[in-house]
Amino acid sequence: MNRHTIIIHTLGTLLLLPLLAGQQEEAGKNRATDPPTAQQRPNDVDLGHGYVRRNGAIHFIGGGKTSTGADATRIDTPSQRVLKGFTDADLGPFKTCEGLDVASFEALSEEYARDNEHVYHKVISPGVFLVILLNDADPATFEVLARNLARDRNHVWVYDQIQPGADPANLELVDSGRVFKDQDSVHYQSEQITGADAASFRHLGSAYYADKNRAYWSYSPIHGADPATLEVLGDSFMAKDTSNVYRSGKLVPGLDVASVQLIVHDPIGHQILSDKNGIHLNTMTFPRSRPGKVEVIDNLTVKAGDLVLLVDTYYSLPVTVFKEDGKLMAETVVFDPTSREPLATMTAEVTAGGPKDIRTGPLPGEGKAPPVPDWQGKVFKRPDLVRRMIEAGKLIK
Repeated sequence: MNRHTIIIHTLGTLLLLPLLAGQQEEAGKNRATDPPTAQQRPNDVDLGHGYVRRNGAIHFIGGGKTSTGADATRIDTPSQRVLKGFTDADLGPFKTCEGLDVASFEALSEEYARDNEHVYHKVISPGVFLVILLNDADPATFEVLARNLARDRNHVWVYDQIQPGADPANLELVDSGRVFKDQDSVHYQSEQITGADAASFRHLGSAYYADKNRAYWSYSPIHGADPATLEVLGDSFMAKDTSNVYRSGKLVPGLDVASVQLIVHDPIGHQILSDKNGIHLNTMTFPRSRPGKVEVIDNLTVKAGDLVLLVDTYYSLPVTVFKEDGKLMAETVVFDPTSREPLATMTAEVTAGGPKDIRTGPLPGEGKAPPVPDWQGKVFKRPDLVRRMIEAGKLIK
């Protein structure tokens, strides 16, 4: 996996935290004297996409800095600290955009720009950016297709790299450019999907794809999935075919394919589902849950009959709140920290002073509960979760 593959699969940015720390330190030293650079000034010429022509130079004022002082946003004068940070992050070799032609400079997008002679790409890191030269790009035919996808008459470009094996003349976007294909190959960002059939390759939803032979999660084939019947549940991370249910392309055992339904998809990362056997959070089941009518309170809370089901945001655990003998109770799942395999249940009375009488029990159908690590016992003791349990209790008659 090359450095640009790593960039793409970690939020599309270089995470140069030491560089960011240095920039913040340097910014602190200059805060009293720095002019307000990250805004348009009266004499600026707006070039679009965050770029302006200012006093005979090009500045990017759409976010971040590349230097300090009056040149903090001037794209052709990066500071030595910024250059060192990007070099230390193994972005190289590269050439920056010193010597660009200010008069013919054109912003094609926030990421790509050109002048009469060259094409440029803006690389970002938290708080800083660097504009670099694309040596082999043809400015006359350069065309931006998606945020970090472009082509010219000779090449397809992903970020600042030529994509091997991609034909610019026959390029077709799939899934808004996150995936693209030509007559013979399919590419997921900078990864070519080995063996994919370009003619039949299609987007199903979320990060699920299929061709006539296989189904895929991003660029990885889903073992055993049926591409003809695979369907995505609500454009979430969940999908099913005639035999199985999948989460992020991985088999989720135990769910009933015929009755499974998506209740909540939180784009940050969890799903709540139901089937004939109960209600589930990702790959775990809410204790005591059963199929039936569900009311969605918010993305972290649903009401199912006389139960309120909470998503514990620290560990993505299913928490069931209920009343028993006049007491407010809560129950969750104890799990193996490596495999996240459910091991037991944990139950406690919920009071304003915190949980009491915490006890563990076996999973349904199991004979004995294993020992519970101390850290899992602390789940019920977090004040934020206790507050949510108490609020949930108000929804139960």
